[in-house]
Amino acid sequence: MNSTISQTTWHGVNAWTLENENLITVIVHEMGAKLVSLFDKRSQREWLIGPGARPFQKVPYGSPFTEQDMSGWDEMFPTIVACNYPVPGAHHGFPLPDHGEVWTLPWEVEQAANGKLTLSVTGPVLPYRLTRTAEYIAPFTLQLSYRLVNLGQEPMPYLWSAHPQFICDQDAEVIFPPQVKEVCNALPEAYGWGIPETRFSWKEAVKQNGDRVRIDHIGSPSQHLARKFFVLPDIRADWSGLINRPSNDWLFMEWDSNLIPYLGLWIDEGAISTESVAAPEPMTGFYDSLAVAWDKKRVAMIAPGAIADWNLNVRFGTGMNTFPVPL
Repeated sequence: MNSTISQTTWHGVNAWTLENENLITVIVHEMGAKLVSLFDKRSQREWLIGPGARPFQKVPYGSPFTEQDMSGWDEMFPTIVACNYPVPGAHHGFPLPDHGEVWTLPWEVEQAANGKLTLSVTGPVLPYRLTRTAEYIAPFTLQLSYRLVNLGQEPMPYLWSAHPQFICDQDAEVIFPPQVKEVCNALPEAYGWGIPETRFSWKEAVKQNGDRVRIDHIGSPSQHLARKFFVLPDIRADWSGLINRPSNDWLFMEWDSNLIPYLGLWIDEGAISTESVAAPEPMTGFYDSLAVAWDKKRVAMIAPGAIADWNLNVRFGTGMNTFPVPL
């Protein structure tokens, strides 16, 4: 696979560009290894939201997620919601910030050659090293390969989640595997979806106020709404798709559900972002808080000195007849 890696700048900060004849990926290693551009040359579509009305800025460790510009794709680890580390031992009770530790930290460049960009970061509170390699494994497929090393002396639970904010057209649609029949709410009751873990039918749900909503469709940002759901934890999903219409440009995320058992979905219709975005979130815990996932015994564990590896592939295409699964 012929691809090039080059240094560049993005909104005034150093960045890296990974490019082949079909795709361009831009990554800001100094700010959480954030993916800031996923550009499909064939469709001329940028899939990731940019800074928009908020200028890009680096934010310090421990910042609330909404203090940044809300662009791109962030890595969330070892929690999403701020919480205290729940495990008895040397780090019990240590505070973990909103959206985790690694999205604000500078990552080290370990390799930028042979079509691979490998970046890594060491935990400032918990003893771990997280590494991610980006490369094109097919003409229209980006692979993100992760490696986690437990540098400590105790077993460590971890909640990793991708957080890609994909730009959605007026009638974009999220596609889940056919075994997904229900989802559950993950937001506070004020959002109108009941208490956390209230269940709803996928794809059409009835809200607490009686409104019937196609929750797989993304609407206009003028609505100023948001929702966050999880696939029920005993249902294993190993892919998620997003189709923009009327163009029928699509992307398809896939992973090993034995290693990444859980799937969330964040949809922002102008509540925080200036454009409507969808974020399918494959993850290693259920649900947003490491402390909650630990209490539920639904979280990945890594032994002292051990290594955990997992991959996430993102395919891009256009035209309904080329979508990877039957619709």
